[in-house]
Amino acid sequence: MGKIVAAAVVSHQPGIMLPSALRLELYGGKDTTLVAGFETMRAALDRVRPDTFIIFDTHWFTTLNHILAGAPHYKGLYTSEELPEFLSDVPYDYPGAPELAKAIAAAATARGQRVLNYDKPNIPLHYPTINLVHYLRRDEKILSIGTCQVAQCHNFLDMGGAIAEGIANTDCRVALLAAGGMSHSFEPLDTIMDHMKPDPALVVTAEARDMDHKVLECWERGDHAGVIALYPAYRAHNPEGFFAHYLMTVGALGGAGCKAVGRQMSAYENAAGTGQVHVWFDVAA
Repeated sequence: MGKIVAAAVVSHQPGIMLPSALRLELYGGKDTTLVAGFETMRAALDRVRPDTFIIFDTHWFTTLNHILAGAPHYKGLYTSEELPEFLSDVPYDYPGAPELAKAIAAAATARGQRVLNYDKPNIPLHYPTINLVHYLRRDEKILSIGTCQVAQCHNFLDMGGAIAEGIANTDCRVALLAAGGMSHSFEPLDTIMDHMKPDPALVVTAEARDMDHKVLECWERGDHAGVIALYPAYRAHNPEGFFAHYLMTVGALGGAGCKAVGRQMSAYENAAGTGQVHVWFDVAA
């Protein structure tokens, strides 16, 4: 019987892929804490020994279904169409998790959910997946899951439940990695380069920053019901990818009944006006 052994909200902001000297130049001499945070998270993953990562990818938008990247293997060079100056010709080469993808798709279909397991390797990848693979993967299999742009809160939570059921029907030890930020509104083009430093005071509005802190405080208490209750108000501050990465993760952990306490593995930071953080959830407890 498969098991969820780890869960985390993980920032993928593209600046982490720059060499350290360029990061320091971009950020005015003070580096992001996210890179060191990946080392902390990898050490935590080593303690629970997952064999598979499920990455909820907030840049992979789908429309008619929740879609799983269920091919046996992915290999190539990745260049971001959004930020090629940050990510260009990044190599990737990793095994997929086709049996887990099939099990999740079967569980979701049986629950009446709209789901598609796309099992060919030619589907475009996105940098939330690429960046987490770069920093966190050792020999784990990778299953990326998209963000259905027409889904609502309950759809994401329900999909999380199907993911947990599918995992239970395999022998996988799974880490759920919610690859995305918090509030996610960018500064205008005329001023965006003045807001690149990690200083959280540069998050686009005080209201967005305050809402991010409310979510962080709920996570610190293990109050996931509180985060779900905040969701309608939070949407006004554009949490990245409709917050689908978190909602599917917590759906797999029991939804509003989840009590897993969150522990920050980075500072809460700004990136071009958006809120960014790594938070590890103690699912073992």
